Amino acid sequence: MIAPSSLPKDVVEEIFLRLPVKALIRLKSLSKQWRSTINSLSFKERHLKIAERTRVDHPKVIIISEENPLTGIPGVFRQDTDISFRTFCVESSSHLSFVLINFPQGFFHWSFVSENCDGLFCIHSPYSPSIYVINPAIRWLRQLPPARFQILMQNFYPNPQDMKHTDSVFHLAFVKASDYKLVWLYNSDKYNVDSSSPNEGVTKCEVFDFRANAWRYLACTPSYRIFHDQKPAYANGSLYWFTEPYKARIKIVAFDIKTERFRLLPKIIPAIAASDPHHIDMCALDNRLCMSKREKDTMIQDIWRLKPSEDTWEKILSIDLLSCSSSGRTKFRDGFNWSRKDKVEPSTPVAVCKNKTILLSHCYSRGLVKYDPLSKSLESIYLRGTSRRKVTYFPSLISHI
Repeated sequence: MIAPSSLPKDVVEEIFLRLPVKALIRLKSLSKQWRSTINSLSFKERHLKIAERTRVDHPKVIIISEENPLTGIPGVFRQDTDISFRTFCVESSSHLSFVLINFPQGFFHWSFVSENCDGLFCIHSPYSPSIYVINPAIRWLRQLPPARFQILMQNFYPNPQDMKHTDSVFHLAFVKASDYKLVWLYNSDKYNVDSSSPNEGVTKCEVFDFRANAWRYLACTPSYRIFHDQKPAYANGSLYWFTEPYKARIKIVAFDIKTERFRLLPKIIPAIAASDPHHIDMCALDNRLCMSKREKDTMIQDIWRLKPSEDTWEKILSIDLLSCSSSGRTKFRDGFNWSRKDKVEPSTPVAVCKNKTILLSHCYSRGLVKYDPLSKSLESIYLRGTSRRKVTYFPSLISHI
């Protein structure tokens, strides 16, 4: 092995920049000089930029699940929570890594996980004041103060079980402009009335500033109620949400993460706009906003992509799950049948592989499957109970927020 001092520091750094996170963690234990280099903020940020470029050629997906939530007493959940992070290669479907992390202030078996942001995730629960930011690759986590939404909900519902009957927006977004921030847009209701809010309109929005370690309300928020059963999508510098139907039409609210201003998209696909929001889906593929709808009769799910100008949509994919029924592989161990005609909720595309196969998840399935549009077949990639999120991912060293 080369001694730590036998190469110039800048040469060592250039070599380290091209190593995976797992290897760098091991190298930190071999030399104080190497540990200092790898722990420096400048190195972490340079390593992040390289990781962002290489993820195109080596895409990964991470599956986040709760592990052993029960105490051993029927119906009683642990105060703490173990959450696992399993990483897979998108192209080969091979398992790459497994990380198990304990959260001392748990989530009571009702956790919500954000999208990946520079290898980081936000995990929270409306059942408790728990909210964490975590980097699973380096096992780093930071507990944050609870949002006003969490505090008000728990004051209004002392019994957490009563929250299950609310149609509130429990999903928040984790993004980065010049700094990292959390964005929580939700509907104004009787259980989140707050005299300190500058806006008691149709919606409220809280933003968490990591530098100030505090939540703040935004004064100007959308005048349309947000559809509760969805996750915000992030693409090209903006966050997006569906609204509840207004005069039998759905709208899309957008939020610029730099200016912190909301707007409505000028155009939406007519077939989408007139739909029940339960029957449509929104996600981001390759940093572009995508929308999809599954036709009940044909089971064909068309996916459209928004152009950067935000005034034109283009159809990019069609998923024909009904034709997969003869393959005998549409029903997997979780009992979910991907080709059932009465399931109008569309699948969610997680990633598109180089060979044009598509990784799919579904709100009613614990699994992750790969759909081949040429052979009209499905292949099970992963199945496990209580999986909370399946998203594209790349490991990073970031922990300075």
